[in-house]
Amino acid sequence: MSPDFYRGRSVLVTGGTGFIGSNLVGELLVRGAEVAVLARSPLPTSAEQALLFGRVRHFRGDVRDPLVVREAVAGRQVIFNLAGHSGSISSNDEPFDDLEINLRGQLELLEASRRLEEPPMLIFASSRLVYRPTDQLPVPETAPTGPLSLYGVHKLAGENYHLFYRHRYGLGAAVLRITNPYGHFQREGQNRYGIINWFIHLALSGNDLPVYGDGDQVRDYVHIDDVVRAFLAAGSDLRADGQVLNIGGGAGVAFVEMAEMAVRTAGSGRVIHRPWPEEAARVETGGFVADVSRAADVLGWRPEIPLAEGLRRVVAEYREPG
Repeated sequence: MSPDFYRGRSVLVTGGTGFIGSNLVGELLVRGAEVAVLARSPLPTSAEQALLFGRVRHFRGDVRDPLVVREAVAGRQVIFNLAGHSGSISSNDEPFDDLEINLRGQLELLEASRRLEEPPMLIFASSRLVYRPTDQLPVPETAPTGPLSLYGVHKLAGENYHLFYRHRYGLGAAVLRITNPYGHFQREGQNRYGIINWFIHLALSGNDLPVYGDGDQVRDYVHIDDVVRAFLAAGSDLRADGQVLNIGGGAGVAFVEMAEMAVRTAGSGRVIHRPWPEEAARVETGGFVADVSRAADVLGWRPEIPLAEGLRRVVAEYREPG
């Protein structure tokens, strides 16, 4: 990826005030892009993020609103499509909300984009949760899909929407299936996703870290800096067009081991075991490790930050004053 690719380019980040979006926006600004965000939420108010987003055009609105979407996409050369409703359990509890945001919103964005005189390249943030549970690890992109939540069902449909619009209308489109990201700008109390940040927050506060069952299910964790590099590579490399790529740490760590590492790194807190809640058990996918070799072959991308180092970074960030 050329370090100057994004300089002067007009880029839109939907869901740009969220965890991945905030980190992506920051790196795009460093690289000289002209950045806009489309998000329902107001701009972040922390000192660091306020300084960051002060250099960004903000379209405050819903991705399902065709008027604000058309205004936001106009003239964009690259669109990082992160907007969505997260959470496996919540998607099953709130099926129509998840449908509206994660599917209708995608169609509004794609329809507006395909009507532009010069269609942009779209990078869609998907999830490992599109896969069918399997004991065959690591999991390649060719593995069978079979989500256990409506969130996963809608993410898989969103992938196909993007690939259909690429085939039918000539939009550039790439899909990144992200594993379990963690790192800077993730809200401390968020436990529907971002489990590492939540566990570190609990540990630093001297609280218990709840592990369901024996915690031996394997997970693949990826630091946000590696995720951002993958998005930037996909948006700047023509070889990504039409590709579906796993973006993960590429290594398996037992869930309980991750929790114990968080406690050791924080120097406080303790791991406790609890029975599986019924709703959580229904969406539990078992072990997962992403095969990231295709991303390496297509983009030259590989994860660079091992879990131990990533945990140290998060702990240090939480301990910084202010």
